[in-house]
Amino acid sequence: MKTIYRITVENIGTAHEGTNKKQALAVFKEYVNLSAADYGRAAGENVTLWENDEPTREHLGTLNTEN
Repeated sequence: MKTIYRITVENIGTAHEGTNKKQALAVFKEYVNLSAADYGRAAGENVTLWENDEPTREHLGTLNTEN
């Protein structure tokens, strides 16, 4: 059984799904950068990398921090 990698972004949903880990990591990093840029639909949102329905990496966006 192949490993399925999925990237989810709050306010967007599933941004990527596939079996290539290297590509999934690149997409994850891209959305983390978009979240941190505070511009666009992904701005400030959480970004999660899933491996077969298990979260393996997570970026907590600025919209989810308490001030």
